[in-house]
Amino acid sequence: MRRFLLALSLSLFIIGSSHSQESFSYYILNQELQILSATGEETKLSEVPRYTVVITRQEIDRLGAKNLFDLLDKLPEFYVWRSFFGLKAVGALGVRQSYFSEKVQVLIDGMPTLDPSNGSSFSTNNNYSLDNVKQVEIIYGPMTSLYGFNASLAVINLVTYSPEEVSTELRLSASTGGDSDVNFLKSFSANDFKGIVSLNYNQWNTPHGGYTDFLGVSGVYSPFSKHASFYLKLNHESGFFARSYFVDRDDRFPVSISHFFSGGDHTYADRKAFLNRVGFEGKFGEWSYTVSGGLNFLFLKRGYNLCPQNHQVCALMPYGFYGVEKRYVREPSLSLKVKREGFFGKLLFGVDYSEADLYRTDLSATFYPSSLNVIAQEVEEAIQTGKPIDPVSIASKIPNFPMRELPDSQSLISEKFRSVFSPYFQYFYSTDGTSYLFNLRWDKTNDAGRAVSASFSYMKSLSDNLKFKLNLGRAVRVPSFEEMYVRNNIFLLGNPHLKIEKEDSLMPSLEYSGESFYFSGFLYFSRFKDFIYKRRASLLTYVWDNSDSAVRIRGASFTIKKRLYDCWEVSLSINRRFSLNGLSSEYLEFPKTKFVGGITYSGGHLSANLTTVAYSRLSSSVPGFYRVDLNFNYSLSENLSFEFQVRNLTDKDYTYPNGVPGDERTLWLGLHYFY
Repeated sequence: MRRFLLALSLSLFIIGSSHSQESFSYYILNQELQILSATGEETKLSEVPRYTVVITRQEIDRLGAKNLFDLLDKLPEFYVWRSFFGLKAVGALGVRQSYFSEKVQVLIDGMPTLDPSNGSSFSTNNNYSLDNVKQVEIIYGPMTSLYGFNASLAVINLVTYSPEEVSTELRLSASTGGDSDVNFLKSFSANDFKGIVSLNYNQWNTPHGGYTDFLGVSGVYSPFSKHASFYLKLNHESGFFARSYFVDRDDRFPVSISHFFSGGDHTYADRKAFLNRVGFEGKFGEWSYTVSGGLNFLFLKRGYNLCPQNHQVCALMPYGFYGVEKRYVREPSLSLKVKREGFFGKLLFGVDYSEADLYRTDLSATFYPSSLNVIAQEVEEAIQTGKPIDPVSIASKIPNFPMRELPDSQSLISEKFRSVFSPYFQYFYSTDGTSYLFNLRWDKTNDAGRAVSASFSYMKSLSDNLKFKLNLGRAVRVPSFEEMYVRNNIFLLGNPHLKIEKEDSLMPSLEYSGESFYFSGFLYFSRFKDFIYKRRASLLTYVWDNSDSAVRIRGASFTIKKRLYDCWEVSLSINRRFSLNGLSSEYLEFPKTKFVGGITYSGGHLSANLTTVAYSRLSSSVPGFYRVDLNFNYSLSENLSFEFQVRNLTDKDYTYPNGVPGDERTLWLGLHYFY
């Protein structure tokens, strides 16, 4: 392997020496980039006072990132991992979160994709494709003062192509692990309308490693997921606009909800999300305004296999412990935003109103969930005292019958309604070398209380290339329906008395953008009050609760990039969490150190990237690991390119929490056609 890497580097160096291209400049790139998510409207990156990272389409292709998790894995501030179900999740800035990744909010062209029933963007889509994305904007730190609840650690905005930038595009790729990704994009125009539509289908089967459950049953761990998504972006010369985003998810899990190995036969989740927004942009004197409305629909059908019949103890129940839950959510919303720009800066006033209506829930099962509480205490007492457990006695106390629809009293969550009213204000002032940004928001809910969030950002140019930035503020996260209202569950119970979680954050940073050298670094200090976590209530049961003590996190992140010979770039990034105080919880398990190093060649028809990602030990049972990825892109013609990729080049064995195996080595081949 070492000889292979040496030969690869030597061959690329020879190629790079024989090709020339236009001189690259980090400084010019910083001046030219425009971003949307930092202030809610297009702003020059060089003027944004918040710590912000923009990943361009060229960089996405060089890294071979097909989806958002692929990209975040290459950034030092994020921890990408798998839950025991096999779903990917992401933590950020020292906080791991649950597999819902509820403290990171994802937008598409500024449109929120959050599922109101669990507070997660990654529930709507656990595999955001980047095939139709022009650039990815990441704003670090609290942003609820602009975007509302749950934008606590970071906001990620996926900026898609406009009709003027692309006519037709097709991307096809497949892997040796049984994975595939297909995307078709087409722009159109008619009668003063301009639009673009994209269709994506992807399926993922890796990893294929071994797994042993709590009862010692072993098998091949291979979750399966497929995502089909549709996105329409439409604009009219009058100022009218429309956005529609549809996602159809189908996930099959290798283990049951109780961590027993089930081979994915009956443990699954089918989700559908249909997000819609229409609006109008206009002017009234010196003021410009945007009025918009949305109507979202979300559906969940989930199969719970508590005790798979391939286990001996479960064979005592002729119909097993199996249930199928359905949830239906609709979310209408209205928004008004007015802004004015003058010598005094930019003023923005807005108000949002939304309703999250979990209007239907039902459960079909082979048992009464409430009946499990009868035996839970007996099982716990037997475990604590060391007495033998009599499976026959336990089975006799649980009604077991063929699958049928259960009464509402047995549902895992009841029908719920939440309204959110949110006025907000923003002031942005930028002059030569200095920028100020202030945001203030008040959120009021009918069931979880009210909260104020605010942020202040400041930027000072110490020279033409060096900038100092300071961001401080408060973020808030409202507890979700699942956290407040889950019931009839021996493993996890909701808490209707949960308080809104508050985070106070301080983030100073330095950024240097030269012609061939780039450096950025920031410190982050976070203090959480009423941190929402799972508290152990008994041996078998957890309950959602607020932490009694404040949770404090300190860390730092640094990135260095150096351009060599115009064609080469070397990069080194590191994130280090220095300290954690106040709570011992799995939600706060985060690698103390993450390292990302890479070397990139881009010249002529060829681009290549070799990246190493390394995580330090997570806990005594989850060791640290590293992984090496290799990606080639070669232009066969002006409109056609070829991709070759090797993930986990050295076939490194590694695991996530709960013994979940990481991805094995896979080879990808792909084609990209556009005109």
